[in-house]
Amino acid sequence: MANKSLHRPSILDIARDAGVSPATVSRAFNRPALLRPDTLRRIEAVAREHGFRPNRVGSSLRSGSTRTLGMALPTLCNPVFAECFEGAEAWAHANGYSIMVTTTGYDLAREADAVRSLIDHQVEGLMLTVANAARSATLRQLGESGLPYVLVYNESPSHPFVSVDNTAAARDMVRWLASQGHSRVALVTGPLSGSDRARRRLQGARACARELGLPEPEHLTMPSHTAADGALLRAAVSRGSPPTALFCSNDLLAASVIAQLRGFGMRVPDDVSVCGFDGMHFASLMQPPLTTVEQPSREIGARACAQLLARLAGDAAASLRLPHQLITGRTVAAPPSRSSA
Repeated sequence: MANKSLHRPSILDIARDAGVSPATVSRAFNRPALLRPDTLRRIEAVAREHGFRPNRVGSSLRSGSTRTLGMALPTLCNPVFAECFEGAEAWAHANGYSIMVTTTGYDLAREADAVRSLIDHQVEGLMLTVANAARSATLRQLGESGLPYVLVYNESPSHPFVSVDNTAAARDMVRWLASQGHSRVALVTGPLSGSDRARRRLQGARACARELGLPEPEHLTMPSHTAADGALLRAAVSRGSPPTALFCSNDLLAASVIAQLRGFGMRVPDDVSVCGFDGMHFASLMQPPLTTVEQPSREIGARACAQLLARLAGDAAASLRLPHQLITGRTVAAPPSRSSA
């Protein structure tokens, strides 16, 4: 009895019980339009009774198409990347594809290994976020392999991508902070070597400050992309003439900064203002709700998948920048009068 319960039904079992040939069963799952409706219904009923599911791997190997796409993202702990994956996966599923996803941890060696592993698993194309699209050995490797790919979140004049305009988005945030009275702004990021998106946001913030005649925004580099270092943060906000607004390169980092500030006994936004970047759902649930730049992560994933499938069909993939939106929560207020410029 135990052995019987472990038996996986085969096409031969279904063919025998349905009274048809194995080839007819195969056609029922791969080219059902070729069968008479009553024959197809009988085979499907027997398959359901047996709990039979066709072997898609074997079918893929025979056809030479895996119907699988690869996706390499820095992390899934940050909801922005999880939302991107969900958007891509929904689009892929609607078009008969699956997605194999892996993470790189913002590490160049892991990034290269992850892409090689996806290629070894015979994915038909890739969606990926790299540390630096301008100097990426991984992208050179992909170019040499001939495997179609589309970048997500990275921006590049040399590679197809779907993203927001990170520079323009940061300009918009700094311009709005200035309209609230802030002249001393600090950009809080993780290591720029692991995120060209953070680098573009820093460049946009500094360009906007120059346009407005404000002091150049300070750059506070944290060891992690999503967690603030308490000692570094305390040093920045406790010296003379500290920044009145901390613009964080992502929402998780902003949440961590706010938690650290509260641990110091500082109030947000009464003592210092904080804003983020990403517009993740949890940001609106924070107390107070986070001021942030929203980027449409789910749509970025869906559009990237659509672009990749178009490339697989032989069409050219044009890069695409989607619109961002400024979400004015309650973590930004006018700077305290004692620190106003």
